[in-house]
Amino acid sequence: MLGILARVHTPTDARGRTKTLSELTTAELQNWLADQKQPKFRAAQIQEWLWTHFATSYDQMTNLPKDLRALLASQMKLGALDQVDQQVSSDGTAKWAFQDADGKRFETVMIPEEDRRTACVSSQVGCAMGCTFCRTAQMGFQRNLSHGEILQQVAHVRRYLRDTQQPQLTNIVFMGMGEPLNNLSNVLQACEVITHPKGLGMSPRRITISTSGLIAGIDRLAEEAPQYHLAISLNSSNDEMRNKVMPVNRRHPIHDLLLAGDSWSIAANWPITYEYVLIGDVTCTSQAARELAGLLGGRHCKINLIPLNAADDIALRAPTQEEILDFESRLVDAGLQVYLRKPKGQDILAACGQLAQKAN
Repeated sequence: MLGILARVHTPTDARGRTKTLSELTTAELQNWLADQKQPKFRAAQIQEWLWTHFATSYDQMTNLPKDLRALLASQMKLGALDQVDQQVSSDGTAKWAFQDADGKRFETVMIPEEDRRTACVSSQVGCAMGCTFCRTAQMGFQRNLSHGEILQQVAHVRRYLRDTQQPQLTNIVFMGMGEPLNNLSNVLQACEVITHPKGLGMSPRRITISTSGLIAGIDRLAEEAPQYHLAISLNSSNDEMRNKVMPVNRRHPIHDLLLAGDSWSIAANWPITYEYVLIGDVTCTSQAARELAGLLGGRHCKINLIPLNAADDIALRAPTQEEILDFESRLVDAGLQVYLRKPKGQDILAACGQLAQKAN
């Protein structure tokens, strides 16, 4: 179910390291089992333990022979994430920090709402995009996460919801650390497992991939994977403003970005989401509202307004409630479909733009 690859004996990742069990495709796992003189049907049993039961050890895979469990344990790590911190907000938002073998850390968030539970998943350790309103940008880019590490974030959230007797996971957003379109192959490989009936079995329309605006990646999504929702972080109403808050705009200016978004929307037959961070005296002004209405009027889109989640190390001002509501009303009066995002998890630095981790 996870793709067809050539026969491999000791699968390795892009860094030349032996892959974890979570990172093996079905074909790789079946080939490995065949090399060990084990029946290929064991692959389905193993993957069921990973993505249905969210196993964290081989001992939990009780329908596998003991000798096979011992062999697996001796050959490769399972791939469950090494949790180094967990925080739960007063509003029920949960955040976890995970650490890899090199001491690099990344974060995952679970966002609760009345009838929804959303996993906010990271695609990279750190980020190279340099957005001025985002704490993750201050980490710089460290490395891409493998598709197995992405999947294990989702498994961790589902295990937490099960163990705390909460409603099941309903949505996944690639809005954690990193630029998903700079790691798109691993993101799409993870999404394939997430949506497969024998994987996590979620609808593609429950998955949103967010980007700061990489046009080549948007075009690739339109061609290869229009079944997933797309969110573009627009965050400015003109190029001069966007150049200052999002350096990517110097390569992909707003006009070109909106055309790419239009093309994706046609391919997907679905409205695109434009994310817009409201920054006091910068992006949240009456002039910016008029400009934004002019940019997006008539387009097949919706707008998510996200008030800046301030932090001590971000030298920008969050807008007042009056400024936010005035901005929103101007867009609504212009006939746009607008949603005002309610911040979640601010007290544990789990809200949009607040994720950042450094090893001790």
